[in-house]
Amino acid sequence: AKPPGLFIHQDIVSQEAEEKLMAFFLEHSKNARQSQDNLKNRVTLHFGYKFDYKTNLVNLSAPLQNPIPACVADVIDLIKPHISISPNQLTVNIYEPGQGIPKHVDTHSIFTSEILSVSLGSDVVMDFKNPSTGQVVPVLIPGRSLTVMSGESRYLWHHGITPRKTDALQDVTHRSLRISLTLREVTSEPCTCPYAAQCDSQNYGKPVCGAVESEEEAVRVEGQYVSEVYEQIADHFSGTRHTPWPGVVRFINSLPPHSLVLDVGCGNGKYLGARSDVCLIGNDNSANLCGICRDRGHEVFVCNALRIPFRRGSCDAVICIAMLHHMTTPERRVVVLQNIADLLCQEGLGLVTVWAQEQHIDLADQGAESCLSADSSEEGGVGRRQFDSQDVFVDWQLKGASGSSGVSSQDNNKVYYRYYHVFREGELADLVAQIPGVELVGVTYEKANWCAVFRKL
Repeated sequence: AKPPGLFIHQDIVSQEAEEKLMAFFLEHSKNARQSQDNLKNRVTLHFGYKFDYKTNLVNLSAPLQNPIPACVADVIDLIKPHISISPNQLTVNIYEPGQGIPKHVDTHSIFTSEILSVSLGSDVVMDFKNPSTGQVVPVLIPGRSLTVMSGESRYLWHHGITPRKTDALQDVTHRSLRISLTLREVTSEPCTCPYAAQCDSQNYGKPVCGAVESEEEAVRVEGQYVSEVYEQIADHFSGTRHTPWPGVVRFINSLPPHSLVLDVGCGNGKYLGARSDVCLIGNDNSANLCGICRDRGHEVFVCNALRIPFRRGSCDAVICIAMLHHMTTPERRVVVLQNIADLLCQEGLGLVTVWAQEQHIDLADQGAESCLSADSSEEGGVGRRQFDSQDVFVDWQLKGASGSSGVSSQDNNKVYYRYYHVFREGELADLVAQIPGVELVGVTYEKANWCAVFRKL
């Protein structure tokens, strides 16, 4: 079944009208293809108002000189029986075979209750994903059709097109040139939809997060909402991370004397002094956090967990505590786990912990065996948050942080947002299973975290 509120009206324009519209926009796209403002994966044109892909907003005070073309105004007249908005903004996307668009929700605060798309040229499969349940529904969008997204399909479900040259539902079809005319009504009124978790109006400036599907977007989100944030909040964050999690200490204490242990994403280094008879070295992507570690006399180096400059097979153990959930895509999470496995010597052990989407279960209370500990923890102190989706932004407020390095007095109560991918039950084990040459020792649920221990074969 299609997502609620999604309607597709076929044969909305004639074949002759389709050919004329495609010719019109292909002619207009010639200059756009050379523009540095255009996207890497498709050509776009804007009429009425320009949509800014960096901010996902429209500048209401700067309407474009080029209004919606007359040929599209004629199409709007045709579709009026099927719509309830008055479109005043048009975005044209030109897709060559193999091109697509990442899953997204059109910004709530700047567009009204319906998102319209007139599809010209090739048929295509559009994927709709419910962020609350993870359900993905592929929907065939025929050429010459009108797609109307309203209600739940407009405000909650993420929609996108996978970049590939063929689609397969009942039959395999080969994509050809496709042009979509996205028609929207720009508004200055705040959104009052019932989907507050996805709504930028109702989150009062908090960024709204969806699944990240491109490498370019992954780099941007992790840079802006992970790396930059931890550089800004390093001192304040360190002040709240002073008690080691007993489960992690127990893991470290189980290792033989003189073991070499690397802490990937070591933060302020609170585990680096856990034992005096093992060699504990840390790395973190935050130079400011590494500086705190050095001030405490620990051995650390700055690097991204995607590229760890450490000798392969040199570590007796690697720990990665509350860091993997900051990676935005499954592919990047697998790279980090593969890097950890590469660092381990034969029979070496890895420990990885991540925030859990399930915030209400306690397997320890049910008598489940643990490879760590059921004690209270800071990393486990997720605060029993309610996560409506797996990809979220979590706030950090600099409460009374005056005097912290890099924090000015006017930033004392500034709120920063950090990206998290919260893991469902079984997800961490599935990722570990993708890493060749390791075996899973166990996965446990510890105070709102999923924890995995694995061994290098």
